[in-house]
Amino acid sequence: MASVAFPQANGQVESSNKLILRGLKRRLKEAKGGWTAELPHVLWAHRTNYKQATGETPFALTYGAEAVAPTELVLPSLSVQPYDSEDNHRKVLHQLDIIETMRDAALVRTLEEKLKVAMAYKAKVKPRSLEEGDMVLKRNFEQKEGHGKLAAAWEGPYLVGEKLGTATYVLATMEGKPLAKTWNAIHLKRYFE
Repeated sequence: MASVAFPQANGQVESSNKLILRGLKRRLKEAKGGWTAELPHVLWAHRTNYKQATGETPFALTYGAEAVAPTELVLPSLSVQPYDSEDNHRKVLHQLDIIETMRDAALVRTLEEKLKVAMAYKAKVKPRSLEEGDMVLKRNFEQKEGHGKLAAAWEGPYLVGEKLGTATYVLATMEGKPLAKTWNAIHLKRYFE
């Protein structure tokens, strides 16, 4: 179960969104209002760049061929050759034969990459085991005006009301009233009186 303020639980979606947002920020610099005009360019770049996890471009995995930039259709380049109907038909059939192999290889590379990342994460992270009734502090995400870096990083104490998964908890006030949101253990720490 995913909890609030834990985008890692949404994995691939958050990762792609982060890359798209980074691309928009680079293209816009200070002019933040024109993002809709820049979005197609950022998406094109995102879809036509090789991804480490798959070893392929998202475009190639979808369509079975590399994308051709519009300028390559006008200006002569090595990737665009004169059209030959018979040769083109043969190449399309060949591409259809190899696309499934290409996708399978990309899937294997993706699974290997995920395993490598998971092993690195598990080696680095120590599990936090909390039980119902434990007193905890929760990370303070609300930045109050004027406090900046001096704002309290933790607030509480709260009681662990219910454990929903391996690292997802429902917190309650010290009087036992449950809080509306769930919390991931990464944003909690044990409170000692």
